[in-house]
Amino acid sequence: MEKVVMANTSSKTNRVKLASFNLFNYIEPPLAYYDFENIYSAEQWQKKQSWLAEFLAQHQPDIIGFQEVFSAPALAEQMRAAGYEHFATVGEPTVIDDYICRDPVVALCSKFPVTEVTAIEAEPEYIYGLGLNPDFAFSRKPLRATVQLPQIGLCDIYVVHFKSKRPHLDELPAPKFVQSKLTQAVNRPSAAPLVNFGELLGRNSLGQWASSIQRGSEAALLFHAMLQRRIETNQPMMLMGDFNEELTSSVLSPLTNRELRFEKEGLGELANYPLTDAYKLFQQGLQDLFGVKATEANLEEIAEEEERMLAKARASRAPTHYYGASGNVLDYILLSADFDPSFDNSVAEVCDYHTEDRHLVNPSFERDSQSSDHAPVTCTLRIRR
Repeated sequence: MEKVVMANTSSKTNRVKLASFNLFNYIEPPLAYYDFENIYSAEQWQKKQSWLAEFLAQHQPDIIGFQEVFSAPALAEQMRAAGYEHFATVGEPTVIDDYICRDPVVALCSKFPVTEVTAIEAEPEYIYGLGLNPDFAFSRKPLRATVQLPQIGLCDIYVVHFKSKRPHLDELPAPKFVQSKLTQAVNRPSAAPLVNFGELLGRNSLGQWASSIQRGSEAALLFHAMLQRRIETNQPMMLMGDFNEELTSSVLSPLTNRELRFEKEGLGELANYPLTDAYKLFQQGLQDLFGVKATEANLEEIAEEEERMLAKARASRAPTHYYGASGNVLDYILLSADFDPSFDNSVAEVCDYHTEDRHLVNPSFERDSQSSDHAPVTCTLRIRR
């Protein structure tokens, strides 16, 4: 199922602000997520919507890619009340026993007109060519929305939520929990066999690798689909979402690939196709502006906004998700060469980047108890035309 809402609104500014936001189980009661006990109370639901409303009021993004959406109509209504007239989603969650939901979807909201919405599907011939199961499908359907950006024109924006690192065990044989006969006879002669932790560890490794295969295949198939679209339309591209993996990992390497191993002729044309991390473009722009030798002594000569941006660029990149005490960047905004100033035909540049992580590193129960387990990321584009 595909949905798109359109209206005739546009921005007069030369800046476009993007955001990627994992909402963490955005579901309107009395629906429940994954288990019958996971139903928000009226107060919890109000707090979850209020947290999103506060984020919108504070950061005011023009375009937002959402993940973990169970209640798309409720989200569309909330976003419309906040001034976002354009809403798109593909697919619907799976509903079990009338109110238990699984398989949340992605969505996009925009202050600019949306002209087309489609779900990205894995093409059978490439599934076969990669040696994947014929039933292979994206764990969550990626969304492509074509948006009319001010001064730029049509731009293809993709929203994704790749497969998580949770071990994928569905296709594995039943576990072989076999206790040694000697141990069983001596210690527990009448008891059922104990769990064999070696077997558990082995199955966990297999399950994690299965998830990596799924996630990597999703990345490669999506990037191929994006390039086919780029060849067809030559429209700028954006990819945003929860990648569930560090972008530098080999599993996601197809998304930022910019090399041809054997072809050496005509490589100049290749610059039109790769994607680049918006954060990297932000850092690169500041280095070009200030030079790598900027020191504390000359910071006083820099305008207030530029000084703030330089300080942000020097700081280490903030994680967008924590697993225990370990933080990782899992949420990204990738941009085509149209937004890279080093590209001859670029139309815009990244002038700001922000990770909204207060609720993760300094949470307040009253304010953040129904927020998200991810930090939303935003980037601002300055249109150069």
